[in-house]
Amino acid sequence: MGDLGLGREFHTWHQFSMFIDDWCEKHKVLFIVASLKPLISLRQNPLHHQPSLAEILRFRFVRLICKHSGTYVGQSTVQRNRRSEKIDCPASITLRLGPKKDRLVVIEANLEHNHRLSELEFALHFKRHQLRASLGLPIRITNSISKRFLAPELIWNLEDYSKAKDKGMCELLAILDGLFKADPSAKVKLVFQEDVAILNSIFLATSRMRELVQRFPTRLFLERAACLNSDFELYTVLCQDANGRGREVAYCLARQGLPDLLIFIVASLVQSAPDIKLQVKVVTVGAGVMGLDAVEEVLPCARVQICRLQVLEALYRKACELAVPKEDQIRNLLLNLANADSPRVYSQYLSDLEDVAPLSFLQYFLERWHPHKDMWAECWAFEKNQECPFLDHLSTHRRKLLTSLSPPMALAACVQGLLDLQALHVETSTLNVAPVVELYQTVCLPDSADLVAEELDLVPHAHYELKDTPDGYLLEGSTCSFLVNQDLATCSCSIYMAHQLPCRHIFAARLWVGEPLFDPSLLPCSPYGRQNSTGQEECC
Repeated sequence: MGDLGLGREFHTWHQFSMFIDDWCEKHKVLFIVASLKPLISLRQNPLHHQPSLAEILRFRFVRLICKHSGTYVGQSTVQRNRRSEKIDCPASITLRLGPKKDRLVVIEANLEHNHRLSELEFALHFKRHQLRASLGLPIRITNSISKRFLAPELIWNLEDYSKAKDKGMCELLAILDGLFKADPSAKVKLVFQEDVAILNSIFLATSRMRELVQRFPTRLFLERAACLNSDFELYTVLCQDANGRGREVAYCLARQGLPDLLIFIVASLVQSAPDIKLQVKVVTVGAGVMGLDAVEEVLPCARVQICRLQVLEALYRKACELAVPKEDQIRNLLLNLANADSPRVYSQYLSDLEDVAPLSFLQYFLERWHPHKDMWAECWAFEKNQECPFLDHLSTHRRKLLTSLSPPMALAACVQGLLDLQALHVETSTLNVAPVVELYQTVCLPDSADLVAEELDLVPHAHYELKDTPDGYLLEGSTCSFLVNQDLATCSCSIYMAHQLPCRHIFAARLWVGEPLFDPSLLPCSPYGRQNSTGQEECC
């Protein structure tokens, strides 16, 4: 770790804050911020070298003092006792921007304290990461807003507090301000570490995402979708719409290692869309998600399932890591356990595993996975003998993320990227039209089927801005606009008017809302229709 002495250099604010945390923890001392001067002042034009360093160094002057010092910010005199004896602690640390303007240098290090600190006091008051907190936000405010959804009007106040002190927080708040102006019904939580203005997590659900989960609440999927930077991860909640597609209904950007994260995400989702509380039937999560037993407290009618293939992958990795003998035999037993069609068969394979597996692996299995067997083994599945779409939905979602996120990224850029994904053209670009075309071919005459197929083929390449209006869904292109009615069955475009067949605009709107793309009721039945091989009346 090294000594903290005169001339010690720190090339990033993160480096210094991590160093001072480790140093204070080692020596059992408490320092607080006495003075900070931002690297870039709002009153001055930034120098050419400063914009790129503003995020890295943050400050040009820093002074820390002992928690028991009497010289807090704003005090002009030193506290004394009745005998005029000095009682404040003189310990302090000062850093200033170095001559090269690219690092912070220690210019003062008074490390001798005039008191002893009890272990109990240190344990109560020492908190890591305090120097990495949003120093512009008062703790009374961060404690308060962490307990509820963010009110749009509060954004302006938070921005005022953060000006010139936390550029990253200012950028994040500006993006959230833009979100609320465009979507006042969006739900956002900013959760800070209690008594320290350190942002721990962001929960985000737009009004469209909330509408989707209210429309399709039965099956939910939750997983860690991406690592955003060295501190934060992205968790996404998906639902499954009427087309069998996984749709984003909530994002949570969370600091790594947070406890009780799953229950926080699920509870926030229910708070954002209360009607789903008794409608969710199953929540499927990844094998690395913890805190599963608490979900039923929030969703009393829901079953929790763990992706079976991910459980098997975790078990296979552990077997390889422990270099277990007879690995192939153990892998086969694990596969049989996972696919057991009854509890009795599961118990039989478990007995076989106990006979073959070494104690270290068996202990891992019995402690980590056996207690949750009803969440991943086939015989306790929510739907037996059915392929779980969890991995397909997750794979599609991660491909979307690649188009907008390029980790490592600052939180503000991540939030903006996630909001950019909530657009019609993103959803249409991933559509595979072939299965839908085949379905229409089974109920349409050839000429009509060809027209429908042509319109479907254009959907992935269309680029419209979609607005929900009282009259229906308005799709605005570069040169013209079209209105799809509220029942998603008619359109103002010439294609629909001429043929009375579903057009690209109807398909795009139905895809966005999550309604079935294949819907025979969209077709006008031909008076000369004939029955196909399935006995259905063909339409023109």
